[in-house]
Amino acid sequence: MADDLERVLRGLEEAKEFARTYRFEMSDDYRALIARVEAMPRNQSGADRSGRWIGSLANMRAVRARVIPVPEK
Repeated sequence: MADDLERVLRGLEEAKEFARTYRFEMSDDYRALIARVEAMPRNQSGADRSGRWIGSLANMRAVRARVIPVPEK
């Protein structure tokens, strides 16, 4: 267990060092795409989102586990 913990901590330190040196630059094309997506009607305040699934896969599985099949008449 201690070896695994040490390996994980080393990995986190390496990730932290990488994050310090990483530089993310957005291109103008990418910014334009973001603006187009944000301007879509479904992304506006007050848009109808009743068709969106807001649950999680775990919730869906839990509900399905409680379902009792009813034979057809």
